Amino acid sequence: MRNTRNPLIYAISIFAVLGLHTGFSAVYGQEGEQQINAKSLFEYHCATCHGSDGKGTKRGHELKARSFADADWQSKTTDEQILNSITNGKNKMPRWSEKLKPEEIQALSKYVRKLAPKKRS
Repeated sequence: MRNTRNPLIYAISIFAVLGLHTGFSAVYGQEGEQQINAKSLFEYHCATCHGSDGKGTKRGHELKARSFADADWQSKTTDEQILNSITNGKNKMPRWSEKLKPEEIQALSKYVRKLAPKKRS
C-alpha cells in the first residue's frame, strides 16, 4: 500500500511557516536582517493604551497613559526617563524588561520621540 500524505496537513504546515515568518519579519525587518522594527513593536505592545499615533486611546486615557504627542512632555522628559519607564513600568504600565530585549526597549524609546508633534517651519 502506498504511503499517501494528507494534502490538508501540508497546506496547514505551509501557512504556519509563512505566518511565523511574517510575524518575525514585522518585528525584526526583512529576511536575515537584525534591524528591529520599532513601529511594529509599538503597535503590538503599546498602542492599546498609547494609540498608534501616541495620543492615547479611550482605555489609555482611563488609565492615565501618557500622550507622546504632547510637545511639553516631549521637551521635559529625558531619554533616560523614557527608557526607565519602558524597562521598569510606571503606574499602571507594565514592566517590559521581562518580555522585551534591551535592544527592543532602546528602539521603542527612540520611536516614542518620533511621535512628538512636528515643528512648523
